[in-house]
Amino acid sequence: MTVALNNVVNTSTGVVEYNVNMAAAMIAAVPTLIVYILAGRYFVRGLMAGAVKG
Repeated sequence: MTVALNNVVNTSTGVVEYNVNMAAAMIAAVPTLIVYILAGRYFVRGLMAGAVKG
């Protein structure tokens, strides 16, 4: 994903289009955030299960 974002940010025209850069960053970040929000409790549950000393 970082390679794709780098290709979007580095333009050959010399004009920085901040709206395109921000849109690409949001398209990259939103799916990860949605997965974390929906499965966050399972992440915490797994961390707690691994931290139990027994």
